[in-house]
Amino acid sequence: MWTGYNDAVVKDICYNCGSQISRRAYAYFRTMLHRSPGTFWSEVYDGRAFYVANRCKNHVRLVEIAVRNDSKGQGIGKKVLFRLLSQMKRAGLYKLTFRTPIAEEAQDFWLHVGATITGLKDDDYEMEITIK
Repeated sequence: MWTGYNDAVVKDICYNCGSQISRRAYAYFRTMLHRSPGTFWSEVYDGRAFYVANRCKNHVRLVEIAVRNDSKGQGIGKKVLFRLLSQMKRAGLYKLTFRTPIAEEAQDFWLHVGATITGLKDDDYEMEITIK
């Protein structure tokens, strides 16, 4: 069910998740995964969802988490997020930071899983999750 980065699968998820942000971000994290191996973490879940995150010194910066439209509402996004949080905890990192567009429906998901809004940048919320 869990695999590492697979470009064709990730592209399919990005183009079928309903988010224009994911489509635009695809080229960025694809490049970063190849330029900075070991710094970026990525996993794909069952060809339906994935995450890409940048491991920083004291925290992890989420670059993208996406779920195919036909798989939304099944708890897969939460499963992918908890997989990343578990990886972070094993690495001794306890803060996940990220940005999310104010206008996207993702706000409900992030607030439901315990994220807090820490600031505003352009049309995005800066958010974070601290794990214990």
